[in-house]
Amino acid sequence: MRRLLGGALLVIGLVGGPVSAEELYCQQHPTVYCNDLELGVWDGMEHEGDAGLVTAGQPGQYVFQGDGAVETVLDSDGIGASFGYRFAGEYQVFIRFYMRFDGGWDRVMHHFFAIHGDKTDDMWSCHGTAGCRPNGLVCLNGTTVDTREAFSGELPGEPFLYTYFPDMSCDSGSVCANYADPVAICDQCAVRGLPCESGLECCWGNHFNLNQGIPVSMLQDRWYAVETMVRANSVVDGVGQTDGEMSLWIDGALVAHHTGMVWRHTDALHLNHFIVWNYFPEATQSYRIWFDNLVIATAPFGLFGDVVFADDFETGDVSAWSATVNRSLSLSSDAAPAPAPVKPVRTPWSLGLQRRFGRYPWVSSYHR
Repeated sequence: MRRLLGGALLVIGLVGGPVSAEELYCQQHPTVYCNDLELGVWDGMEHEGDAGLVTAGQPGQYVFQGDGAVETVLDSDGIGASFGYRFAGEYQVFIRFYMRFDGGWDRVMHHFFAIHGDKTDDMWSCHGTAGCRPNGLVCLNGTTVDTREAFSGELPGEPFLYTYFPDMSCDSGSVCANYADPVAICDQCAVRGLPCESGLECCWGNHFNLNQGIPVSMLQDRWYAVETMVRANSVVDGVGQTDGEMSLWIDGALVAHHTGMVWRHTDALHLNHFIVWNYFPEATQSYRIWFDNLVIATAPFGLFGDVVFADDFETGDVSAWSATVNRSLSLSSDAAPAPAPVKPVRTPWSLGLQRRFGRYPWVSSYHR
């Protein structure tokens, strides 16, 4: 049985701290960042012009809870729509938000959102590196989430994790030459501090598929609770250890958990950047996604108020919401404790993101 769950940015460098929010979890537990969007302000979040605040609407239509949400508009300009948050470096983060694809969605989501760690002295160290093999010293790449059409007609489709890491699988120069210029790519990688040390090659994010529970496809016109965990690998004497982890939950159900990841070879790199980066160059028309109730924490926390849409109730009648399912998380016992709250620090706006991601080498269908 398969399970159907129906429901890019200008960056301001910010160091996170809890903000006022109605969500009970944020009132009772330390968090890295919390924004229920009810105040109608960004509260330190970075954003592009095609990501806007919705200050009025109906639950199940434009906002998940209350009267505030973020609406992103993706169109055929190929740029996408983005917002996010920068925070003080963490060893492990859990990030949850609610989101909804509009009813006209008819494609897979090329790149959805990402969690990574830029260098403390270079807030762009993880950007502009599409095609490059990471060295574990410039960027803690973490993961992004994309979707694919796993079942015919079910769109945006099945989510999966997509990541760069030093030992990733890459296309050799001879293979890359069939669709790109490996010399130009390696020259650009060298400029970014990531030379092709083993000869010409082109590196594009590797897939990590759903491996927990039963298959999940995301559909249009429904709210989803999306929670992701990334735990950085440890480093011993300048060598990254195979103990990094990443997980994904949809509506409180664990659908992916991958271990043995090595993203960094220095403990100077920490997770510090969350981006809802809707990179969608295939768009031939305008698409919209709504987001609500963002929480960033260092421990798992689950669903808003322990409730979630169980089916296609789109009338705003919340009486039919179901209680959340219990879930378990297989994490090592030495997970880092939640940090003490820190005050936000605002820095000037910067230029938009450079293209970071590229083709998928681990599946039969490719995205460019």
